[in-house]
Amino acid sequence: MRRAFLEAAQADWLFTAPNPRVGALAIKDGHVIGYGYYQSFGGAHAEENALRDAGAWDAETGSMKPGIVDEMVVTLEPCSSRGQGKKRPPCSDYLIQAGVKRLVVGAVDPNPRHQGSAYPKLKAAGVEVLEMELEAQFAAMNDAFLHSLSTPDLPWILLKWAASVDGRTATPSGTSQWITGPEARDEVHQLRRLSQAVLAGKGTLLRDQPRLTARNEQGEANLACARIMVGCVDDIQASHPVLQDSAPRFWIEKPSSQKPTWWSEVDHKVEATSAADGRLVLAEALRTCKIQYGLHRILVEGGSHLHASLLEAGLVHAMVRYEAPLLLLGGLAACEGAGVAQPQEGVHLVAEERRDLGADLRRAFLLKSSV
Repeated sequence: MRRAFLEAAQADWLFTAPNPRVGALAIKDGHVIGYGYYQSFGGAHAEENALRDAGAWDAETGSMKPGIVDEMVVTLEPCSSRGQGKKRPPCSDYLIQAGVKRLVVGAVDPNPRHQGSAYPKLKAAGVEVLEMELEAQFAAMNDAFLHSLSTPDLPWILLKWAASVDGRTATPSGTSQWITGPEARDEVHQLRRLSQAVLAGKGTLLRDQPRLTARNEQGEANLACARIMVGCVDDIQASHPVLQDSAPRFWIEKPSSQKPTWWSEVDHKVEATSAADGRLVLAEALRTCKIQYGLHRILVEGGSHLHASLLEAGLVHAMVRYEAPLLLLGGLAACEGAGVAQPQEGVHLVAEERRDLGADLRRAFLLKSSV
């Protein structure tokens, strides 16, 4: 089990959230023959990776081969559910298909919707289940996952920006291409591919004219990644780059807003009421995005006022900043809100993950409320 937790530790919560970091071992006759961990949101789970590493996957039939593995050790109980938001088949099904006879579990699933739900099916299939009650050890490395459980009706929101050392995301004229280098930009596209939607505000849409697409190394767009735009449907022209492909588009707008002439079957209106200051109330719209449309992980690309609005409303789970060794000596800031009176009142960040990307530094944080 210690080795399984070391497998889980190889994962970066920036890529797995809102799902947990999990590790697994596949065993035959007392010997470990397969290692696996959950690497990224939407990807193969730890159990599936360990079974594949052990050679238990039959590519011809698209199922597990029985007899290769007789025991599994996994840090978290296997999933058993299907339905909206699920990108992979239940791991419990894979274990049964593989003929696993014994399952050693480090911690039960803290999600009350799934807690213990796999065990009846596994036991009915003849699988012996042993629980080791290591919930504290699992929790210590899964702050991002546990915080997501505290907001079950909201998507996991990740703020992202690239900035100079003096904290500017663009020059005074609004030019931001390019502050960071190619390695950092490649990782941003990876984060886009892992997210189910990219969110941007009016200023970013009109100033930068972005496509908001997730692209692979060949520059091809991933049309499964949706785009969410806030308060700008009346200002978008038919020639805008965001309208030039068939990826889903969600427009957060007042109930009174009208559909423009370019509206198509990939466009969806998400209604939001206005607060006293005229800004849209984003919490209710984001709930709709998750509950009605199954968008569980959203990457926020900007701009500065949208960043501040989400932070002030307590809707952000994490943020990632790409810092370039550059001084712009003025320009646009990453967040433009009302601000706080005292430094102690600011948003405190924890669980930092650092990585050098060429000349740039990537810093990822969870918000303090997540621990």
